[in-house]
Amino acid sequence: MKGFSIHKRDSWLPTTVFGVIFLGVLFLEGRPRALEAMEISILLTKSSSLFQSDLPSFAQIWMDKHLFVITLLKSNQVVFQFERGARSLICQFFGFFLLGACKISVVIPTLNEEKYIPKCLESLREQEFNGDSEIIVVDGGSKDSTIELANTLADKTIIYKGRPVGDARNLGAKLAEAEMVAFIDADTIASRKWFCAIKESLSCPGVVGVTGPTLPYEGSELDLLAYKVATGWLQRFSMVFGLPHVAGFNCAYRREPFLKSGGFAEGRTLSEDLDLSLKMRHEGQLVFNKKMVAYTSTRRVRHYGYVRLAMFYLLNDAIFALTKRSLYYPPVR
Repeated sequence: MKGFSIHKRDSWLPTTVFGVIFLGVLFLEGRPRALEAMEISILLTKSSSLFQSDLPSFAQIWMDKHLFVITLLKSNQVVFQFERGARSLICQFFGFFLLGACKISVVIPTLNEEKYIPKCLESLREQEFNGDSEIIVVDGGSKDSTIELANTLADKTIIYKGRPVGDARNLGAKLAEAEMVAFIDADTIASRKWFCAIKESLSCPGVVGVTGPTLPYEGSELDLLAYKVATGWLQRFSMVFGLPHVAGFNCAYRREPFLKSGGFAEGRTLSEDLDLSLKMRHEGQLVFNKKMVAYTSTRRVRHYGYVRLAMFYLLNDAIFALTKRSLYYPPVR
């Protein structure tokens, strides 16, 4: 195993350092190793600005035969980690020149999701879509096998410990390579035409965001009706009345206006998607595409029940409308 260490003493990472690394590896290790170093240097350049407030910190690159890991630490605590398999890295490099830039990036926030993440990733790999895509998993510090499972099917696995879901989605979007960035939760499965529906809507002039119906893949007829109302009718009505609420577990945005708006509200476990929806309406049109179907688990309904969950959401929406704050939403696994 070989490694390089870079100490961040300023609020930027000198490009010269990456150039030296790249040229050195090119002459000493040959072309494949040079490709790996170039990919790593690009990612470090992208991510460095995200941690200016955490300086000084320590960045370390470990390059081994099959796996590359970038880790940023502060006071010996991991605050950011990126993992990438060598095979997918090299394939993507050549694919970039043969097919052009990736068309859709999908960001999946995770935390102890070993029960659900395999089906989610498989649904994204089995899309009926002609364009290129990438899958980015941003993990909040899972203690189970989520990270190992993600490494088998995701293109990028990023460890972002202790951060809420909005923070994780924003980080994934900042590191995404596509102009269209989609978001889906680990307990949610994308339909076969999910990518096609996203591209169809976001290719329309003036459209900056899209969502679609999210239905339960388990449960009763009551569950089906409840989800049709909540993620179908209510989402469409909210757009008609100019107060859109696009669910964060099934949505996609154009990357530039998304970043310009500031992305999902950070530091929250609830209403981060509502906050984003209200900001994005000023960037362009938000649309509902009935072909952008996703299927999600009913674990929250089973845990809390419909009455308690409905009261909780109503109270949270009232607090958000009055104070722009939200309640704490405990995770259900």
